[in-house]
Amino acid sequence: MSDFERVLVSRADIARFAGVKRPAVTNWERRHADFPRPLEDSVDAPSGVEVFSAAEVLAWLAQRTVPANARQPGEPEGTTYGDRFRLALGAPRSGALLKAVDLLSGQQAERFRGELSQADHLTVLLSLVYLRGCRPEQWQRIVAEASRYQFPHSGGLLVRFLASAVREGLGAMHEQLLLALSQNLGSARVADMVRLLDDTGSVDRGEHAVAFEKLLARYSDLLGKRAGDFFTPRAAVEVIARLIAEGAGDVHSLHDPFVRAGELVSAAWEAVTAVQQTPGPIEVSGAGVGEHPLALAGMNLALHGIPDAGLWAGDVAPAAGGGPRQRDALTFDRVVSNPPFNVKFDRPVDERNWRYGPPPRHNANFAWLQHAVTSLKPDGRAAVIMPDIAAFSANPSEGRIRAAMVEDGAVEALIALPAQLFASTGISVTVWLLRYPTGSCDEILFVDASHFGSLTTRVRRTLSPDELRRIHEEHRSWTVARAEGRAFAGTDGLSRAVSVEKLREMDYTLSPAFHVPRGRRSDTRPADRTDLVTLAGHLAEVHARTREADAAVEELLERYGL
Repeated sequence: MSDFERVLVSRADIARFAGVKRPAVTNWERRHADFPRPLEDSVDAPSGVEVFSAAEVLAWLAQRTVPANARQPGEPEGTTYGDRFRLALGAPRSGALLKAVDLLSGQQAERFRGELSQADHLTVLLSLVYLRGCRPEQWQRIVAEASRYQFPHSGGLLVRFLASAVREGLGAMHEQLLLALSQNLGSARVADMVRLLDDTGSVDRGEHAVAFEKLLARYSDLLGKRAGDFFTPRAAVEVIARLIAEGAGDVHSLHDPFVRAGELVSAAWEAVTAVQQTPGPIEVSGAGVGEHPLALAGMNLALHGIPDAGLWAGDVAPAAGGGPRQRDALTFDRVVSNPPFNVKFDRPVDERNWRYGPPPRHNANFAWLQHAVTSLKPDGRAAVIMPDIAAFSANPSEGRIRAAMVEDGAVEALIALPAQLFASTGISVTVWLLRYPTGSCDEILFVDASHFGSLTTRVRRTLSPDELRRIHEEHRSWTVARAEGRAFAGTDGLSRAVSVEKLREMDYTLSPAFHVPRGRRSDTRPADRTDLVTLAGHLAEVHARTREADAAVEELLERYGL
């Protein structure tokens, strides 16, 4: 959680702390839709004065560089209004490490990476940021060694030293990866990278964590689909972290069965920790596929203050309906996951022990959903990202599982997110909010945020802080209404609670877009079930063809070494 999470500021404060005139703040609000909104009904606000969250304002100002003609004496190139704001609030100067990371991974990357591929260069850089933030003694030894290497072919020697230091924090798996890279470094100037990172001065661990996540995002942007196993978009991470923290006052364990690079489980841990009523350790664990993602997850979690997370090898698809393979006895208070979409099982599907029935052999979506439910402790909750088609697929096996999960009270809510959030796919996704089965269901909440978001690039979309807040508020309002025994009114075009009787009539179609109408004319006829099934079949066929095309492209890329 930010140091300024509970600090409130007025518009006058924002202007003073950012070093601008008061009208500039009004201009920012008018011109930028993503400028933070004033908080409603804050008991700490002076009468008649609107106040803002300092943490949200800082995050917004940190993205805006002070023009050269507006910089104050002593402010270096690249200073942001966030730097000024942070200093005015009494925090140390921030951003030096982030600027160094931008330099090493951006325009100057070619100068530093030599013969390394972009992915391998980022792997080395991620390892350096981890050691600098979490292993200060080893880092100082590496800095001392770097000062001794002044010749062009020093990269391989220094990375072998780096690998040894990483082994002390992460074990042998990542050491072997770095040793393999040392054979291809050529004239890479690793020593220059070390010196540049060290010259950023004193930096807190929080900035190291932000730098690490920026590098993961860069990895995703550069490699596109090939980076899909390593990264969950920040917008999806924020949605799940806020939802999973709701009512998490007494949580002791948190698990991600497909941990990727740890970005989702670390954000969930921070959100849950912030609302704990009785402070105490929260056991964090995860399973992943491949030593590289697991090593990245270990580094990422350590930088976020979770050095002792339990990480182990998992599968692209759970093959049985119980808990994690070879760890069947484990259950958790909270489960979060962004599993791979629409994958085939990598081994025969065990037909036994599935709580809601075996999933189809060609698609593991409902294996992951069942896996999340059966990994929960009593009163536990889970949040799982799924492709939209899982909510309305016409496959008989998936339909039966979906119906059984609803009737067993395992499905709490579905939240549709917009398309183009992911680097690896342009499809829209849905967050399934699940709970330990209650044995019955009365209603399910549907939130359709598929129309939210704005493009940050030609092909990538993100959610604004206000949009994230609105999604969370819909779920919280529904939760409060249920606790008070009253009906949830919902929000036109955004949310609606649907009774289980209505869901039965619709053959358990769970698409939020179907249940939350937007701008429907009064003369529009109700959708016919047969038409929906036909459309779902067509969509499934399109998804299948898309996967085949992606596989063909990947094969060509690998054939030509791309």
